[in-house]
Amino acid sequence: MGVAIVAGGGVQTVLLVAEGAAEHSARLLREQKETLLFLAPLVADQALVGDYAAITQLLKNQVKKGELDRFAWTDKDGKTLIAQDLPDRLDAPTWFARLALIEHEEQSLDVTAGGVGYGKLSVWVTPIKAHNRLWLQFVKQLQIVAVTLFLMLQFIWLIFRGNLGTLRMLAEGANRFSQGDHAVRIEPEGAPEVGLAAEAFNNMANNIEGLIASLGKSESKNKLLATIVEQSSEAIWTKDLAGIITSWNSGAAAMFGYPPADAVGRALNVGESTAEEEEARMQRLMAGEKFSYDARAMTRSGTAIDIQVAVAPLLDQANQWIGSISVARDVTQHKRSEEALRLAREAAESANHAKSSFLARMSHEIRTPMNGVLGMTELLLETGLTSAQRKYAETVQRSGQNLLGIINDLLDFSKIEAGKLELESVDMDLRRTLEDVVDLLAERAHVKGLELACSIPANLATHVKGDPLRLGQVLTNLVGNAIKFTEQGSVVIRVAGLEETAQNVTLRFEVSDTGAGISEAAQSHIFEEFAQADGSTTRKHGGSGLGLAISRQLVEMMGGNIYVESVLGAGSTFWFTSRFEKQETQDSRAAPMGMLTGVRALIVESSVINGGILHSQMSNWGMTNRVAATPEQAIDLLAQAAARNAPYDIAIIDLGLPGMDALELARTIRARADIARLRLVMLTHRQVDMQNARDAGIDACLAKPVRQTVLYECLVNVMACQPQEAVAPREVREPVDTAPAGIRGNILLVEDNLINQQVALGILQIQGYSVTVVNNGREALDAHAQGAFDLILMDCHMPEMDGFEATREIRGRERSSIGKRVPIIALTANAMAQDREECLNTGMDDHLSKPFSMQTMQDMLDRWMPHAASTKSAAATELAARGPAKAAAALDRRVLDQLSTLLKPERLARAINFYLVESPKLIQKLKQAAAANDAPEIVRSAHSLKSSSANLGASVLSRYCEDIEASARRADAEEACKLFAKIETEYGCVQTALTAELELATSKA
Repeated sequence: MGVAIVAGGGVQTVLLVAEGAAEHSARLLREQKETLLFLAPLVADQALVGDYAAITQLLKNQVKKGELDRFAWTDKDGKTLIAQDLPDRLDAPTWFARLALIEHEEQSLDVTAGGVGYGKLSVWVTPIKAHNRLWLQFVKQLQIVAVTLFLMLQFIWLIFRGNLGTLRMLAEGANRFSQGDHAVRIEPEGAPEVGLAAEAFNNMANNIEGLIASLGKSESKNKLLATIVEQSSEAIWTKDLAGIITSWNSGAAAMFGYPPADAVGRALNVGESTAEEEEARMQRLMAGEKFSYDARAMTRSGTAIDIQVAVAPLLDQANQWIGSISVARDVTQHKRSEEALRLAREAAESANHAKSSFLARMSHEIRTPMNGVLGMTELLLETGLTSAQRKYAETVQRSGQNLLGIINDLLDFSKIEAGKLELESVDMDLRRTLEDVVDLLAERAHVKGLELACSIPANLATHVKGDPLRLGQVLTNLVGNAIKFTEQGSVVIRVAGLEETAQNVTLRFEVSDTGAGISEAAQSHIFEEFAQADGSTTRKHGGSGLGLAISRQLVEMMGGNIYVESVLGAGSTFWFTSRFEKQETQDSRAAPMGMLTGVRALIVESSVINGGILHSQMSNWGMTNRVAATPEQAIDLLAQAAARNAPYDIAIIDLGLPGMDALELARTIRARADIARLRLVMLTHRQVDMQNARDAGIDACLAKPVRQTVLYECLVNVMACQPQEAVAPREVREPVDTAPAGIRGNILLVEDNLINQQVALGILQIQGYSVTVVNNGREALDAHAQGAFDLILMDCHMPEMDGFEATREIRGRERSSIGKRVPIIALTANAMAQDREECLNTGMDDHLSKPFSMQTMQDMLDRWMPHAASTKSAAATELAARGPAKAAAALDRRVLDQLSTLLKPERLARAINFYLVESPKLIQKLKQAAAANDAPEIVRSAHSLKSSSANLGASVLSRYCEDIEASARRADAEEACKLFAKIETEYGCVQTALTAELELATSKA
């Protein structure tokens, strides 16, 4: 049985060898074809980008995997890449090789992509490797047969029971795996050897499955990249070293009109580039540089388009340059948009220039008649008017000033919007700037009964460089708004340091009020152009709605920001920051602040804010001070200090104290022996009778809000027992009509507009100047050659010869003759900054913008004719000395002295006589109205009598009229009757005093 089995096994083995050889040959043939089909797309992808190194590696990897001995790739140019793994010798016997006949031949496949052929892929198999493998199999089979025969008899029952099932599953699994079921696995069961075979099968299946998955991922990535490139809207193409296009996506086809079939394989120049430009780009690509360029391209249809091309070198795996890849974007529409934007910008700049020219022209055209309106109104108010006439004239003046403010806002806004407004950087004193703003708006605040205060820390760096005009403009707008929208309470300006270095200081300016407040909704847009809190505000208070918008833009130009904090019904706080450069040296003219050290002072002030400010200022001067809120508290503190033998040296008393005014308090103090020697300074915001004040024991009187330097000098003088003249709380208009007797200087007025001539002539004559009027620059040259003038007021734009040319001629004469240089002041209605620069560059000394007031004209003349200002003081002193020995107590001597200085005696007599004739009529009307409890008539009559009385110095009578007017508005008839009794008594004193003044003025006429 064993021999039969061995013989049968041998025969079967021979047959199996022959059959295996045939099957092996067939399998190798199939493997050749399958491998070619598998490798062809992978090779095509690499050939598409010219990556021959990748192709070589792919072939090498493949030759190691199976029984195929040799792979070759031949491109279209005949270049061949070969990968092979040939055995060194034949291990099988010759008889076995003849028995196991293996058929072998070359298999090839053309490789194409997108219809384009890239080469041929070939694969060979040699019989040596197959014979060696079959021989090994044959030997193994013989060994297996021998072992099997040896063990068959002993373990046949074990083999049949445990292992045949597993081997069958292994065979079935192998078959299923070969058919594509790569998930099949064999459970290792049975004998260990069979289990090892099953595990080996499973390991092989896992390895093959991983390889297939990896190849699938690579293929997916390549397909995704190809899809992205193909579907991109931008044109993408590649070129080889010869400039031949090797790929061309659909975006390129759509952009240039060439389908891929017409573009690939051609040396297509998509941009209108010269040969030199193309060569330069090739050199940059050879250097490995990536770059982009703009070009003009022509499509297939002949349409010219603008493109922007990004180019990069194309490298193989060995980093060898094999071509280039380009990405192009159509920027034709973008170029058209840029051109349209350029044209629009030029049009806007042209329109802006036209607007600026229009603004300059309109500024001149508007300001010229405004100068006539405001100037003539001011001159009219300087004459003797009835109460109704004065009311009408003042209304005209206020309306004109409001209109001028709106015009200035519009001009400022337009200049900022056009970028024409530039800030100055000059030495400035912040304290002076802030106090100027307070002085400017104090009257407006006091008319409404508001406290206006300014708090500046003593240690603040106030000597800085900046634009005082624009800073003052912002503060004036904020304070003006606060006063406008506050009916009772206070408005306070505060400044504080935020950051300070050796060169710069950043400050916070704050304006707070106790007004109506602003809603949150309004706060969100309050700094926008033409925005106001609400519609009712516009109707009640007026305004252009540009003030805060201009303030915001100015603050931002000064390097800061502006904010608002407000609660409706609880007031508002506007604050902004600004950065300033410090001055190189601080002002050495500042007064020494050590002369009051140790002085004990009592501040009698009902306002917590004002009291706190005064307390801080005096403490910084080294003064020991305390604040009393009421007259009663003040008397107690004075008495207590005197009892401790540490009396106060000086008291600063506010006029408007509750229950007892400053004059009554002063009389009370002087009546007490223990505190009578106290020095008293009164602060007031309204006109007072200084004789009454002196009689009450007041040593000095200062206007509120008081400047720090003025307060300091006053306290020093009072403590030194030097007489201190009262500082008028606010300007009280004195009716004047002509010039004083003395001539203060000769002025040449060069002005072509008749209205402007009359305004300037009237102001100058009232102020005591001799004026020569000419109509243009040529007449000015003639007048200058014939007469000697102390100053020339020169209009800029005139017929025949303008002010600029006339100024140059005058300066030329002065240089050639080495004569006296006459100050020339420009008069112009233009409000632009460049106008002032042009005036100064021409040779003019200063600039006065129309419309100008009497005060601004006087300030300008005082600056350039200081000898005239001193002449005025001397004249005033002389005329005052010739007055009555003792002025009547009912009249303010200072007001009468001013009238005597400004008016000729006959004009003064006419004004007094007019009052004495008209005022009894008002007294009679007031008496009848008080008796009949006719509140409207009381208001009208009292108001008229108040104004006319104040103009002639009857300040006490004027104050009584103000009080009865207020009581009538409150419908307090009993109080009105009491006040009329005082008015009647006081009027008798005024009438007597003015009659004496009339006789004196008549005697001088």
